[in-house]
Amino acid sequence: MDDFTQFQLKEYENISQAHFKTNEVLATFYRYFLLITAIPITTIVIAVMNISDDGIGPETRALVQYIFGVSALLLSVVGAAVVSYIEGLRLDAILYARVVNSIRDYFFNKPGNDEFGLSVLPRERSRPKYDGFGAGFIMYFACAIMNSTFFAAGVVVLTIDHGTPLDAIVVSEAQTVGAALSFVGAMAVQAIIRCRLISDKANKGF
Repeated sequence: MDDFTQFQLKEYENISQAHFKTNEVLATFYRYFLLITAIPITTIVIAVMNISDDGIGPETRALVQYIFGVSALLLSVVGAAVVSYIEGLRLDAILYARVVNSIRDYFFNKPGNDEFGLSVLPRERSRPKYDGFGAGFIMYFACAIMNSTFFAAGVVVLTIDHGTPLDAIVVSEAQTVGAALSFVGAMAVQAIIRCRLISDKANKGF
């Protein structure tokens, strides 16, 4: 066995292990992300549970609204950063898969490959696609919706009149439009970030 073939075998072993490890890290990050997104909801539930029968004063109500609003905005920004990092890991996993495919193709092109028959696993270095529709896209889209929803909620809460009693709060048309624009804007930013990550990875030539 020549040196290059030995190198390919070792590379195949290392890259395939890296591919599976990266997928494990992806699953772990998504679990932690879901835990982080539960923080504002838990905060609101605790606040509501501690409201007395007589309600809460304007100062306390304003403080709760500020805490939730700022927390929601910060969480949406941090969430977008975390999801972008996770997307980068997913693209690395795809790169590893492409390298594995190319090494598999190398061995199936060597003399004697007829003994194994046709390859069941892919051999094209262009597969899988970085921007393909699959579990990775679905998870990114779902997390992007959550981040955008928190951002929009934070905008609404911070723009509500803090002197209004809780049972009399009404979201105005302007606030609804602002929330909708905030949601769409946050989704657009995350879509642009994802497209940029994919473009940068594809421009590396593999």
